[in-house]
Amino acid sequence: MAFDHLSLPFRLRDLYNSPYGPGKQPVVIEPDERTIKNRENRKAHGEGLNQKSTEIIQDWQTALDERKKEGLPQLPEALPLFLQVDSNVFDPDKLRSFGIDVISEEEDGFLIGASADLNLSTLSEKIEKFLKEEGKFKDTAAQLWDIVTGKQWRIDRILSKELLSKWEEIDVAEVLVVDVAIASYVHISAYPPWDKKKITEEQYNERVARWEERRDARQREQDELSMKRQEEFEAFVSNYQATLLSSYVESSDSFSCRLEISGKGLKDLVLNYPFLFEVEEYDDLRQAIALGEELTDHSQLKILPPTEEEPHVCVIDSGIQENHVLLNPGVAIAHSLSYLKGDPDDTADYVQSGGHGTRVAGTILHNKLPIEHNPVQLTKWVQNARVLDKDNKMPSYLYPPDLIQNVVERFFGEYGTRIFNMSIASKRGHITTRMSKWAESIDHRQWAEDIVFVLPAGNLTKEAIQDYLRSDTEYADYLLENKSRIADPSQSLLSLTVGSISHGSYEDDDVISIAQEDYPSSFSRTGLGIWDSIKPELVEYGGDYVAEKDGEDKLLSQRKETSLHLVRSTMHGGPATAIDGIGSSFSAPKISSILSELEAQFPDESTLLYKALVIQSARWPQEVFDKPATLNFLRLYGYGLPDLGRATANNDFRVTLTGTGTIVPKEADIYEVKLPEELRKPGDAYDILIEVTLVFKAKPRRTRVGFRSYLSGWADWHSSNFGESAEAFKQRLLVDEANGQRVQNVNEEKIPWTINNRSNAGIQEVKLNNNIHQKDWAVVKSNVLTESFGIGVVGHSGWNKDLKQEIPYAIAVSFEAVNKDVKIYERIRVQNQTEVQIEV
Repeated sequence: MAFDHLSLPFRLRDLYNSPYGPGKQPVVIEPDERTIKNRENRKAHGEGLNQKSTEIIQDWQTALDERKKEGLPQLPEALPLFLQVDSNVFDPDKLRSFGIDVISEEEDGFLIGASADLNLSTLSEKIEKFLKEEGKFKDTAAQLWDIVTGKQWRIDRILSKELLSKWEEIDVAEVLVVDVAIASYVHISAYPPWDKKKITEEQYNERVARWEERRDARQREQDELSMKRQEEFEAFVSNYQATLLSSYVESSDSFSCRLEISGKGLKDLVLNYPFLFEVEEYDDLRQAIALGEELTDHSQLKILPPTEEEPHVCVIDSGIQENHVLLNPGVAIAHSLSYLKGDPDDTADYVQSGGHGTRVAGTILHNKLPIEHNPVQLTKWVQNARVLDKDNKMPSYLYPPDLIQNVVERFFGEYGTRIFNMSIASKRGHITTRMSKWAESIDHRQWAEDIVFVLPAGNLTKEAIQDYLRSDTEYADYLLENKSRIADPSQSLLSLTVGSISHGSYEDDDVISIAQEDYPSSFSRTGLGIWDSIKPELVEYGGDYVAEKDGEDKLLSQRKETSLHLVRSTMHGGPATAIDGIGSSFSAPKISSILSELEAQFPDESTLLYKALVIQSARWPQEVFDKPATLNFLRLYGYGLPDLGRATANNDFRVTLTGTGTIVPKEADIYEVKLPEELRKPGDAYDILIEVTLVFKAKPRRTRVGFRSYLSGWADWHSSNFGESAEAFKQRLLVDEANGQRVQNVNEEKIPWTINNRSNAGIQEVKLNNNIHQKDWAVVKSNVLTESFGIGVVGHSGWNKDLKQEIPYAIAVSFEAVNKDVKIYERIRVQNQTEVQIEV
C-alpha cells in the first residue's frame, strides 16, 4: 500500500543568526605572503607597477597610431589590462577604485580589466599613495601583485584550448565560425546595512528607498551599456565582412553570439578588442550512437494516448519518427518544429541505424521494454524539437545559447511545457574556470521560468576507452581522470545531470563486460562538476561495452546482455525496437520520465519540488551504500539511482514530508517534524535513515569565478542536533537580540551527515552547500532521536546585494526504517497532523 507525501510543518521565519554577523567575532582572512612582502618592499613594488602601467599606455597609443595608418577599424575607447591580485583579500569589484572595470575573473587571482581612462591616472594615484603611505587605503596597492605587459596573455586566456592549439596556423584569409563573449556589466553597490544604535527604522527605510532608486538607475544603465557594446562590436567586425549567425544572447553581465569571420578579423578581435573575454571555435556536437542488434514485432499492441491534461516532455534532439507504432499516440505532432534550415515541419529522425531522438522519445514514453501489458496506456506526451541533422550533428548556424532561448520560448511560452530533455553534449569535458555560454543559457532559462532541463553526463568514445585499457589504466580509475569529467553543458548548475550505470554483466570465452551490474558504465563521464559541485546528481541504467579478454587490442563490442532495449526508427528499415543501445543519452530520458510522473501527480507544484523528490528518492547501490562514503563514490554516482516509488509515494516504513517557499538573504525558515515517543524509546535501537534534500534557484552571471559569484543568491539547510529541543534549535539559528547567543547543551551531538556543509567533515574536499541541489543522509539509531527534528532553510546574498531578492526553494525530509522493523508512516503522520503555531 502506498501513502501520500506529508506537508512539512512550517514553524516560523526570522533573521538568520549568522556566525559571521554583527556582534560576532569577525573572520580574519589573512593576506597572502606575497602581499605582505609587497608592503615590506614598498618602493620596489610601487615603482614596478608604475613602470609596467607606463609601458602599457605607450604600447597602446603606439598601436592606435599604427591602426590609423593601416586603416584598421576603430576600437572602443578603453585600455585592455591583465592584472593579478591577492585573491585571498581582494574583491574583484574593488578594481573600480583603481579606475578599472572588471571584464572577467580568471583563475589564480588574474583579472581581465578595461579602463576608459587611457592615461590610467586613477591607478597612478593609488600607486603614488602606496609609495608615500598616504590615506586610509595606503596599502591597497600591495594586493595588486602584477600588471601584465604585452598581448600574449590575450591569446592564452581568451582563446579556448582547441583554438589556442591552432592559433599560429590560422591564415588571414581563412573563414572560421566562432562563439564570442563580451562583458557589459554595471556595478551596483551593496544593500545598505542597518546599525540600529545610530539610525531609526524610518531613517533606514529612507536609505533603502534611495538605494533602490540608484539600483534601478544602474540597471537601466546596464541595458544601455549592453546595447552600446553590441553596436560597437557589430561595427568593428563588419569591417571584416563578418556575419552574425545568431542573435545576441544576454547574460546578467555579458552577451554572446556566434560569428563567421576571417582569420584576419579574428586575430584583430582577440588581440585588441577590450571587452572580449572568451572565444571558442564551433563544435558540431555530433552525437555518437552505440548500436547492437535485433528485435521484435509490435503490430498486435494497442497504444492508448495520454489525456490532454497529461504532462509534456520536450525532446531536443535529432527529430522523432512520429508515425512509429509505439510512439505515434504519445507524440504531440501539432507542436513539432525543426530548427534546421529548410522546412520547419520536417521533424523526422533521419539518423541512420534507428535514429537518436526516436530512441530518446521511446525511453520517455516506455521506460521499460519489452512491453508486458496490452493495451498500453501512455501517461505523458513528447514534443519534437529537431536540432540535429541526419548525421546527428548540430549545424554551425544553430548557436546553442540562442537555440535554448528559442526552444523554451516556444514550448514553455506557447504550450506550458516544463520538462526538457536534451540528450546532447560536447565530445569534450566542460571548461573549469567559468560557466560556459551554453550551460549558463540553460541555467538562465530555468531561473526565469518554472522549468527543468535533464542532461546526460556525456560519453567517453570507444577509442578513448580502448586507449586507456591498452595503457593498463584500469576501469574505473580512468573515469576519475580530468579528461573524463562531465561534458559541456552538463555542468549547468540548475539542470539535472545524469550519468550511466550498467544494468547487467556478461562473460564468455572471448569477452567480458567492463562494468558489473550497478557499477558505472565504462563510458560514463563523471564529476565533480564546475567549482567542485556535485555532478552528475543522478545515475540511471545506460548499458555498457564488453572487452576482449586476450590480446593487446582490447577491442570493445556490445552484447545484448549489456545493452538497452530501446525503441528505434524504422525509416531506413529494421525492427521497431532493438536491444542495441548504450550511452548516457539514454540514461537521461529515464529521469525525464520520472519527472513527468511527478508532474502528473503534483501538477500545481513547482519543478523545484519535482527535482527535490527525484533526488530524494536516489540512493547508491546497496553494496556501495553499505561501505564508508568516499569522494569517489560521489564523483561516480552523485546522489545515486532514483526510484519512482520513493519519489511519488511512501509505505509503512518510510515517510516523506515536503515544503516549498521563497527565502530572502539573511533570513531563515524553520520547519519542525515531531517524532512520536514510540519511535524514541530508550530500549529500542532501530536503524533510521534520515534524508534531506534542498533545491533552490537564482539568477546566474558569467564573468566571475565561483559558485557564490555565479549566482545572485543562494540557500542552504541546517538541522537540529541530537538532544537539541525545538526551542534551542530556534535560538541557535535565529537572531534573538534579547537573549543573545545560545550556549550549546553538553548533551547535544551533531547528526553524522554523509556529505556535510564543511569540507573537513563528512566526505572531504566537497561542500554540500556549494550546490543548487543539496542532498544529505545519515543512518542513526532511533533511541538518539529527540522529540522534534528541526530543519532551517537559510538565504544568502550572491552577486546581487539586494536583500529583498527572493530565492525560491523546495525541501524534502524523509525518515525510513532501514530494516522494516518498525512502522513509522502513520505514527509520524498523526503526530504532525495538527498545524504548528506560526510565531511572528
